[in-house]
Amino acid sequence: MTEFTITHSKLKDFLNSFGKDLADLVIEAKSGCIQASVGKDTHFIRRKVECDVSQSGKVNISDLVKVKAFMGTMKSGDLKITQSGKASTLHIVAPSSSLQLPTSSYIQSQDKVGLMGRLIREAEESMWRKWAGFPLEYHAKVTADSLKPASKFSKVVGSKFSCKTEFDPQGAELVIRGGSSSKGKMFVRAALIDIESPDISARSAFDYWLPELLENLPSGELDIHTGDESVIVLKQVSTDFLMVVIDQEYEED
Repeated sequence: MTEFTITHSKLKDFLNSFGKDLADLVIEAKSGCIQASVGKDTHFIRRKVECDVSQSGKVNISDLVKVKAFMGTMKSGDLKITQSGKASTLHIVAPSSSLQLPTSSYIQSQDKVGLMGRLIREAEESMWRKWAGFPLEYHAKVTADSLKPASKFSKVVGSKFSCKTEFDPQGAELVIRGGSSSKGKMFVRAALIDIESPDISARSAFDYWLPELLENLPSGELDIHTGDESVIVLKQVSTDFLMVVIDQEYEED
């Protein structure tokens, strides 16, 4: 049996922090906190939040849409979440209502977690100087608030667009560009500090999911690691937050 109690606001923010289209999730409850990771072809996210854990273990959520809908029926209060096994019924008890949901042992959002976990361990061993054998030579600190305006790209340039980044050590900024020449482009410039990199800029290409993922970054300062035509890594040691966004082939537009 896994059991933990968490405030409505904390759980809402936690579940929303993995992206808009997430359908399912595995939550691990351990001493004083819950943690979850999501691995896809496009990105990896790991987040943690403090709460009261009565019994450690894992909780499978097969239908995240219904869980979020249930939480939308209330505005506050503590929620007690229990599950006796990964394929057993999920129970969520609120002050004046409760939810029971069947669950599956297969959770799609975990498909790439194992592979990404191995790559992350290798990158950590190199002090984030390499990713999958390729160099990460660009390192700095950046605030989450300076990156979040990029999450509004879709409202300006449309729902489907390419996205490119430039780590500019001379200008001490990370430039995020969304859009195209035919539909228009929007630029966000985030100041960088404590830069460690070559003197020339590094450029990478992504897709519309990069700005979407930036919307729910934890507040405060983040470490950033990247390379030329490489992944972008954003991490925050104090909250154990980690995001790795996979790059695409860079093409001039």
